[in-house]
Amino acid sequence: MRLNKFLAYAGFGARRKVEELIKQGRVEVNGQVVDSPAVEIDPKKDVVKVDGERVRLPRKFVYIAFNKPQGVLTAMERAPGDKRPIVADYFRNYPVRLFPVGRLDYNTEGLLIMTNDGELADRLAHPRYHVPKTYIAKVKGRVKPAEIERMKKGALLVDDKGKKFFIKPLDVKLLHPSKTGRNTYVQITIDQGKNRVVRRFFDRFDHGVLKLKRVAIGPVKLGDLPKGYYRELTPEEVKRLKKAAGLEEEG
Repeated sequence: MRLNKFLAYAGFGARRKVEELIKQGRVEVNGQVVDSPAVEIDPKKDVVKVDGERVRLPRKFVYIAFNKPQGVLTAMERAPGDKRPIVADYFRNYPVRLFPVGRLDYNTEGLLIMTNDGELADRLAHPRYHVPKTYIAKVKGRVKPAEIERMKKGALLVDDKGKKFFIKPLDVKLLHPSKTGRNTYVQITIDQGKNRVVRRFFDRFDHGVLKLKRVAIGPVKLGDLPKGYYRELTPEEVKRLKKAAGLEEEG
């Protein structure tokens, strides 16, 4: 088994995150620091350590739905000097090492899947599998039905590196005005995971996002789970989530 796959399966995050750990020189195999994620290891014989701690494969995988509050970083380690709350703060006493699948912006709240299943996390994050994610956005101004129809046709956006990309939502629904009547709630479902893509999309239509909440990832719904709380997914939810990620044969 490749080292990056082993660490992902052991709950250290999706493979991109694991490769960062290896590049930082924090991973040892049989007492030697390694710098390549492609190193082959035998999980039954080789001793793998991260930051000096022995790593073992989990006996069982855990799948959790967490309602991330706004103002919480999607991170399992706090950067030096950064005092902001992180997702890991909510799982300090959880008996299994978990990591978040994908990210939610600091100012975005809602559904975040936590797991120790690196393979499923990779699949859910990979653009090839187009796992849909649904959000409810409170946006500036009154959105008219005609604008919703234009949104459904998609928009050309620009990412952080200045690269253009096109996004066509799977669905956009006009919900209702805000209590003041000056803003609007809109539901949008997308299958692209680029950074701040929902906010960029609404900016493109001159309806900046005031508040954003993710309410579904594939078949998993946030429901009435309170902010800052989590629950284990049901076996049926796990089965359907794996199928959405193309793992139905293995799962």
